[in-house]
This record gives sequence, C-alpha cells and structure tokens, in this order.
Amino acid sequence: MKIAVFDVSHWHFPLYIPALKDPGIEVIGISDSASFAGPRFADLLNCKLYGSNDELMSQDFDFALVFSRHSDMAKLAESLIAKGKPLLIEKPCGVNLEEVRRIRKLSEKHGVYVSVPLIMRVSDLGDRLSPAAGFSPEGFQHLSFRFIVGSVARYERNGCGWMLDKALAGGGSMLNVGVHFIDMISNLTQSPITQVSGQVQIYRPDVTVDEQAVFTCRTGSGQIGVIETGYLYPSTAEDQRDFSFSISHRQSYIRGYADQFYAKSRENERASSTAIEYNTDEYYPVFLRRSWADLANGRPPFAGLLEAERALAVIEAGYRSAANGGLPEQIDATT
Repeated sequence: MKIAVFDVSHWHFPLYIPALKDPGIEVIGISDSASFAGPRFADLLNCKLYGSNDELMSQDFDFALVFSRHSDMAKLAESLIAKGKPLLIEKPCGVNLEEVRRIRKLSEKHGVYVSVPLIMRVSDLGDRLSPAAGFSPEGFQHLSFRFIVGSVARYERNGCGWMLDKALAGGGSMLNVGVHFIDMISNLTQSPITQVSGQVQIYRPDVTVDEQAVFTCRTGSGQIGVIETGYLYPSTAEDQRDFSFSISHRQSYIRGYADQFYAKSRENERASSTAIEYNTDEYYPVFLRRSWADLANGRPPFAGLLEAERALAVIEAGYRSAANGGLPEQIDATT
C-alpha cells in the first residue's frame, strides 16, 4: 500500500511510524507546511519530501494521513475526498463543527473511507470496560476522567505554536485531549451526550485557547460524566501526563492511576488490581493498522467523521457554556 503523509510537523506523527514501517507499506512521500521536521522524517522513512501539499496530492498513492493545522484540515480533506482517496485524519478534523460536518457529509456522498484516531476505542481500558468484560452500557452511573498533559510551551518547541491560537486551533486542552473522553463516555454508555456545562481557564496572556477545562456532561440515558483536561503537567519523556479516572457501574466501582486498574465488586465487595497500559501514545499505530484492515475488508471506520462531529458538538457547546459562566448547554442528540 502506497502512503502519502501530509504535514509531518505534528506532535503525533512520530507515534504512527511503527505502523508505517510494516511489511507491504510504502511511504511514497511527505509534506511539511511548517518547514520544521520534514527533512528528518524524509530521511527516517527513506522517502521524498515534497515542497507543498498540492505537489504531494498530485502523486500516486492509496491512502493518506493528514496532520495539518486544524484550520487547514478540512480543505485538505475535501481535496482528498474529491479524488476518492481514503484517509486517516487527526482530530479535530477541522477548526469548528461546521467544517467537520461538511467533510463528513462529503465523505458519505462520495463513499470515501475516513477514519479519525479516537484511540480510546482501541485501548486496554476500553476493552476492560466493554460489554465483553461484563460492563453493560446501561450499567454505567458516573464516569470521571482527568487527563493533564504538558505545558503549552511543548507545542512551541515542536514547531506547533499555532496550537496556542484559537483562530488556528479551534480550542485548547479540551478539544485536543478531552475529545477522547467525550467519545469514550458516549461509546461506553451507548448514549449521546445531550447536555454540558463548562469552565475554562487561560494562564498565559499570549495564549487564546484553554489551558485548563472542566466539563460536566449528561447523556441521553441520564449518566453523568466529568472531564478535566489541562496543559499544566511538568511533562518529561518518561513521565508525560497525569491520567486518572473513577467510574461507577452497577457491577463494580473502578479506579485507575499510574498503571493500575482497580475494581471493587458490588456483589461480594472484593477488590482486585491489575496493571494495564494507559500510555495513549501506544494506540496510534494500533488504530492506523485497524484502519487499513477495515478498509481492506470493506468495513466502515472503527471511529470516523461522524464520531468526531458528535464530539465536536459537545466541545463547542461546552465552550459556549464556559463563556456564559457555566450555564448548561443542550446538544442536539441527532447530530
């Protein structure tokens, strides 16, 4: 399979490289609008660095990966869809809900495969909380997630300073990392989020996206979820983020921290603890391989533009709530 990678100066792109080195996979070229990391990755992948996205678009390839600035994503996706090229596009897939909805409708109209790496769907945690593990969707009562990553300065160091500008990024920590847990709550409960109340905070005066956010959500089935995100952790290579969660289910109460999955049964009040992989970086190549397998077998994306659109609807409503002092906002459940 011939792969084209658009805009490799994205902090997530290196996470996909293990899959791009799989047998039968050939990266025919990359682009780098930021002029930051392109030469290094061209050497690493032994491929050509094209001078522009348009130049790469004109090449012969079977599948595309899109890592552009959020404000550039939708236009690039539209061009690929118009050419009938299947693709994986990093979330949020556009700078706002309107853009994501537009490319979702376009992909459906043209029948083009588009996956979006909402990677909690392929995670160990997702498996542990699935119906196959005994956790029925209707049994969830309350879900709380905290995901605090490194400071805004890391984006500047990695050539992605645009992530601090709302006009280019669309949002901050909740859009960037909270999207995974918005999707996870809806996926676990099999019920859309229909109401959200939000609070956000910005600490650096030159930053226009949320450096901290807390959303309280309610699903259509009545479950309550709390998501806290931030760009506040003193991140290092070996200790990148603060991730913890607690979940109440009719079967068990579950807590997670570090590498521990702690579950206490309601029936016999016994507890057990198991080590699992919470490093979300590990799941990007897993998701890419799943995308290729789904495409080859004629299956729809495991997570795609519809799921991204639904999550973006919640995030935009949460941001509106925050701008109105936290007043609850309704989300159209039919989105």
